Amino acid sequence: MTTPDEDPRLEALLREAPTREVEPLSFRDRVVEAGVASSLIAIVAALALFSPGPDTSSPLLAIILGALHIVTRRVRFSTGSGTASPVFLAVVPMLVLLHPALALVTLTISALLARGDDYVKARVHPDHAVLAFGDSMYAVGPALVIGLLGPAEPALSAWAVYALALGAALVSDNIVSITRVWLALGVPPGFQLRLQIVAFSFDAALAPIGLAIAMVSVHEPAAVLLVLPLVALLNALGREREQRIQHALQLGEAYRGSALLMGEMLEADDAYTGGEHTKGVLALALDVGHELGLDARAQRDLEFGALLHDIGKLRVPDEIINKPGKLDPAEWAIIKRHPVDGQEMLDRIGGVLADVGLVVRGHHERWDGDGYPDGLVGTAIPLAARIICACDAYSAMTTNRPYRGAMPIEDALEELRTCSGSQFDPAIVEAVDRVVRRENRTPQISTLLAA
Repeated sequence: MTTPDEDPRLEALLREAPTREVEPLSFRDRVVEAGVASSLIAIVAALALFSPGPDTSSPLLAIILGALHIVTRRVRFSTGSGTASPVFLAVVPMLVLLHPALALVTLTISALLARGDDYVKARVHPDHAVLAFGDSMYAVGPALVIGLLGPAEPALSAWAVYALALGAALVSDNIVSITRVWLALGVPPGFQLRLQIVAFSFDAALAPIGLAIAMVSVHEPAAVLLVLPLVALLNALGREREQRIQHALQLGEAYRGSALLMGEMLEADDAYTGGEHTKGVLALALDVGHELGLDARAQRDLEFGALLHDIGKLRVPDEIINKPGKLDPAEWAIIKRHPVDGQEMLDRIGGVLADVGLVVRGHHERWDGDGYPDGLVGTAIPLAARIICACDAYSAMTTNRPYRGAMPIEDALEELRTCSGSQFDPAIVEAVDRVVRRENRTPQISTLLAA
């Protein structure tokens, strides 16, 4: 299961979720959701006119199952762009026992009522009420399957129909929910699909229990209440998961805060290394990472690695760091320890920053294996370290140093090309060249740092 510390995009979605709920829908969202609502109403009307429905359908059963749906909707498992709830404990009996049109109406109304107190207490903007129609669209597929192919009363002999209905529910949910979130929030479908696996697995596991409830409730509607202890257990598990997620979010903030604090310490210790130089490396590295198509997690590690690549220099005496002339062999040996010292410092923090420590350790390795401290060759060097190595060199050449002035940009790019294949990864040199030429200036600090 994906967790916030494994994918920054998930962390961002989880952080933004509470804010999205209290804000009104955008115009585009309203148009999309109005279209979805109109489609659902038209489908309900068509089913009411043309579908026969099961013999077990009744208003009383609809009320009981609607109440159960309200209860199950209030049990939530956060999944990033939304939540998963054990609604199949109520939805499956609805679809099996009620007329398809009545099932969809009951589902939509109870979905709206389930958040009634959130609207009253202003935890959710009233605009979001229209989302209840879209949230019910996943039931259209199984409603059509069961309405057209299902038996008059639930029976295990119709297992193939129920399996087809479950598949239709998962496909409908996949298409509708992913499309809605993509249009509203711009979240890529592939990333959403990874998050949806949690909800799909949840629904698929509960569907057989929902079918058992339906079979028991044919002649004893009150038997639906027997599922409430299970709902209570799932509610407790959902709260525990929410606590773990909040802990992970807080831990992510702690990692970022630690990285920024250490960067400030480096800047205070050495204005060049921790200030102008580090900011230049960070800005260019993030742009190069974007140019190379790094995913969100790799981009985060690159950000932290670029910010902290010289953190080991905190252990280097100031008289060596700021020496205007050439370093002697003993001084050079001290300087060459800073990648290892940086890794050791980050290992003490642990977690995400321990992974970044590998990047920090490798940022002075060379593509041909003549670098330090480990003499790694080619792709054995972490990708983020290879990016930082080239960006570090470019920044050093194009900024003023105590012993020389800044080199012209074109000369610096030519030097990178000269060392391509020996000191630097050729693909990264090409990416740096494209980024610098496109922007025709030193790239500005990424919004990731500003955030």
